[in-house]
Amino acid sequence: MEKLLKHPSVSVSVALCVSAVATETVVGVAGQVVKLPCRLEEARQSGVEVCWGRGQPSLFTCHNTLINGAGGQVTYRQSDRCATDGHTGAFRSRKILIPSDAGFYHCRVQLPGPFNDQTFTVHLIIIRRTLAPPPLILMM
Repeated sequence: MEKLLKHPSVSVSVALCVSAVATETVVGVAGQVVKLPCRLEEARQSGVEVCWGRGQPSLFTCHNTLINGAGGQVTYRQSDRCATDGHTGAFRSRKILIPSDAGFYHCRVQLPGPFNDQTFTVHLIIIRRTLAPPPLILMM
């Protein structure tokens, strides 16, 4: 969006930059594993650096980095509880989910050049696993 301010002797152009951050909600079950999607097309390109972090993304880097890699090769992993799919950039837990795993996660695709990085945020909700089947209701 561009707005022009004109004066008889001065012409000023003001560009407004609007940055949208996409967010998706994923529901996981305690005691199971979960896969968090990275819905950025660039994450599928070979050689592009992708990182996953915990919490809201920062402006310039991955925040609270969990895993980092490029071209399917992991260069940093905070713990063995997490892994990444090198082909799609998706993050998956390798260990069972616990309630404290709930919260915001983000994938960041680090592209060459200033201010080119793209971020996708996932809100992970953990629900308790039900041990009993739902009640059967008979209508007569």
